[in-house]
Amino acid sequence: MNEVLRRIYKRYGVKIALYLIIALILVDTFLTYQYKQALGRNIEAQATLDEIAASKASIISNLNNIDMSLRGYLLVGNEAFLDTYEKIKGQNAPTMTYLKQKLPEIGMDASNLSEMDAMLNSYFKLMDEVILLSKSGTTDAALKILKEDHGTEVWQTYMNMSGVVDPIIQAKKTESQEAYTKLLNMSLFFQGVLFLVGIPTLIYTISSLTRSEKRRTKLFEDLDLQNRTLIFDSNEKTNVQNEAEVIGNIITNLNKTATFIKGIGQGNFDVKWDGFRAANVKTNEHTISGELIAMREEMKKQREQGLRQQWASDGLNKLTEIIRDHQSDFESLTGKSVYFIVKYLKAHQGGLFVLNDDDEEDKHLELSTCYAFDRKKFVTKRINIGEGIIGQVFLEAEPVYIRDVPADYIHITSGLGEANPRCITVQPLKHNDEVVAILEIASFAELDQHALDFLITACKSLAASMMALQSSHKTKILLEKSQQQAEEMRAQEEEMRQNMEELEATQEEMKRREADLRIELKK
Repeated sequence: MNEVLRRIYKRYGVKIALYLIIALILVDTFLTYQYKQALGRNIEAQATLDEIAASKASIISNLNNIDMSLRGYLLVGNEAFLDTYEKIKGQNAPTMTYLKQKLPEIGMDASNLSEMDAMLNSYFKLMDEVILLSKSGTTDAALKILKEDHGTEVWQTYMNMSGVVDPIIQAKKTESQEAYTKLLNMSLFFQGVLFLVGIPTLIYTISSLTRSEKRRTKLFEDLDLQNRTLIFDSNEKTNVQNEAEVIGNIITNLNKTATFIKGIGQGNFDVKWDGFRAANVKTNEHTISGELIAMREEMKKQREQGLRQQWASDGLNKLTEIIRDHQSDFESLTGKSVYFIVKYLKAHQGGLFVLNDDDEEDKHLELSTCYAFDRKKFVTKRINIGEGIIGQVFLEAEPVYIRDVPADYIHITSGLGEANPRCITVQPLKHNDEVVAILEIASFAELDQHALDFLITACKSLAASMMALQSSHKTKILLEKSQQQAEEMRAQEEEMRQNMEELEATQEEMKRREADLRIELKK
């Protein structure tokens, strides 16, 4: 019998020990879970009971505050005391509703609150009468009601209710605490058993594994392989017989992983993986290190895209504010808008050429506003339709972007002035597919695509505002002309009326003279 047990012990001892530890851990886990559940229930029950007690206590506290507020109001006449009263009065109904809801949950009949609720409602009605008396000028009558101390009856009713509620609350607290304490003691007891049984079993397991050199070597070979396959492969050979080296490599790689993830979490998308070089990029293509680096690049790309979108959104919002603040003056609108666009793009020169179609036979572009190197340029310039880059862009209604501008370009083709920019963009300002102006921007640094996209959207907003302002201006001019013509017509009508009166007077005079002449002839 002993020989059989010895063979079983030798062959299955480690497994039995491990199964025993697992079983103990599972039981301990279950008891710990039950303990945590009980702890949560206890905390919740204690909090609910405390809240019930606090709500109940607030009744008498509010009663005292009402009495003090009304007395203060009657003494000094300050309306602020009535605000306090109304606030407390408004809190009464929610408090009573809450108590009526929660008291049945702890096994108490909510009907015990009915008398208290009725007393409070009666008391509030009486206090409302006190306020009405005071406001009507009969302060003495109001003070008389207060001196009768009707709150004493409410207070006595509250004490009677407390005599019933408080013992139940305390009993529920004690019951909840006892249930929690019972599970806590049970959990502590089993953890002690787990410690006493598990430690010797664990020692035995470790001893058995130590005696198995071959399996241990195989284990560390597997660990090193998994470390290289899953986390990071530095392409450097590891001595698997050296346990410290194998474990150290794993810990180092885990620390690198944690540092890398922490850096990304803190927004540092330039964080590097120590030891990651071009020579081992292919090896680590599917390791955690490789995946993390690929994730970093993608997040970096997304962040840059988000920053670009935010930059464009902020710029358009600021431009909208400028347009809104200067929508009544065309020169101010265009000047401020062009200045902002040039500054926001960190460009150096900018000019707005607006279509002048006052004369249908001589349509041309006029330089409305021009900024260069943060200063407004007062330049008079006219460009015919189709002349140079600006005139061509007006005809074709498509933007032009020029890189590596020749040294003499600005003097020959551009309308902006003296410097030699590195790039120039000419943008048509279109409204309902009709070009109304041309914006030319010159910069010493190239504008990337997101800046050009922002510029296109900004031009659309500016074009719509310009057209609205020009339309309003034209309407105003037409209205003024119409009013002037009406005045002229009224003046002409008045002149004709005076002429008619003079003609009638002349006719009357001629008739009178003709009558006098006839009389003379008869004589």
